[in-house]
Amino acid sequence: MYQVKKESLIIEVLENAPQTAPFFNAIGMHCLTCSLAMDETVDQACAAHGYDTEDFVLQVNAYLEQQEAQKSM
Repeated sequence: MYQVKKESLIIEVLENAPQTAPFFNAIGMHCLTCSLAMDETVDQACAAHGYDTEDFVLQVNAYLEQQEAQKSM
């Protein structure tokens, strides 16, 4: 299962788990396809938008784990 890390590039997260886009949008990261998404890490994006990186990563990974568990049912 894919796991998001604070060092993950936004574009990498979206390529591996496109269903996470609403999490980025919910905290004000609306430029998911702009050039910053190519080189910006989750940590950098959270810092720029005033959001706690650890909390964001935990939420996204919990969601991905939940989806994976539902697939295996």
